[in-house]
Amino acid sequence: MKSWFAFFYYVFVKVIGTLLFWVKPGSQVTLLVSFPDNARAILKEYQKGHYSFPIHVLLTQHAKSLEKEFPSLTVSVINEKHPLHICKAVFSMLSSKSVIVDNYFVLTTVLTSRPDIECIQVWHANGAFKRFGLKDINTQNRSRADVRRFRKVYASFDRIVVGSEHMADIFKEFFDIKGDTFLRFGVPLTDAYYEARENSNDLKSKYHLPAEKKIILYAPTFRDDRFESFSLPFTEKHLQHDLKGEYLLAVKLHPVMKQSAELPEDSAWIKDVSDLPLADLLKMSDLLISDYSSVPFEFALLDKPILFYTYDMEAYNRTRGLIQHYTEMIPGVPCHDSGMLLDQLKDMDKLQSEVERFSREWNLYSRGNASKQLLSYVHEKSS
Repeated sequence: MKSWFAFFYYVFVKVIGTLLFWVKPGSQVTLLVSFPDNARAILKEYQKGHYSFPIHVLLTQHAKSLEKEFPSLTVSVINEKHPLHICKAVFSMLSSKSVIVDNYFVLTTVLTSRPDIECIQVWHANGAFKRFGLKDINTQNRSRADVRRFRKVYASFDRIVVGSEHMADIFKEFFDIKGDTFLRFGVPLTDAYYEARENSNDLKSKYHLPAEKKIILYAPTFRDDRFESFSLPFTEKHLQHDLKGEYLLAVKLHPVMKQSAELPEDSAWIKDVSDLPLADLLKMSDLLISDYSSVPFEFALLDKPILFYTYDMEAYNRTRGLIQHYTEMIPGVPCHDSGMLLDQLKDMDKLQSEVERFSREWNLYSRGNASKQLLSYVHEKSS
């Protein structure tokens, strides 16, 4: 049923694109957004007023919070499954000289027959530990028609913005990219980590967290069908005794995981911070514990240590899929239990040097001016 719906959706999008054959690209740029962070960085740069082209922002439901952040810009919230919204989005794209997207959108297939419109993929993460695209394990169970459709979407990307050669290699493999189509500008969402940072204690005060404690942020990836396998890296006893009461464990969960997770209530040692902004949490935290999430790529920009709690690595790799050489890529070693995590914390200097190595590799081109480089590129192309 899902494949049939996807097929008819794809056909509908192509028909709309054909019916709008008469629409010619003008001077505008369309930004099609499903995750807020890249778009926020791009639009903040755009508002500095250095660019003459108009920009039309199309927000999917997941990113609609951005509408209130940029009231002076032309921003539309769309429902990708609503026929009129699809028509509106396609019209905007075909009226543009450049279309910037941050995810897999079937909508971009209307651009494959429009060589005068450049489609630029910025993606929603500046690194990847999980397989996606054509190398996603679930793709192996899809029909040939589904895979052909996936390929048509990936083929619609004329340019892909990257923050590292590692990520360029991943896109080549996962999207089956031929040739060098990459814009080595850095990923826009990383610009925020080069701006003047709010004081850590001010952030703690803002969110009512104890100023005297260091913060360990636990940010595990979303687990598609195994919510019950959620496991905390440390107990209250670990925090109170093994870590000498110096740390607070702040837990940031995906909304679906939060519903099924059992976190201690009214604990002085473990706090649920799932509703707080990730960027603020990263800035106020002293240490990150994650697993297969993309969060470590951003946290590494802050030059603070990272631990990897991978208690279900074999099962996760079997059902979801990790990139090759995951264990060699991460800064440090995969820890299967709390004891291993505690052992790793004994050598903070090693953790620090590993993070610096990791950030040099994965954030090679992200130097705080990615949005400026991208918009300058679009501006020069239109001049």
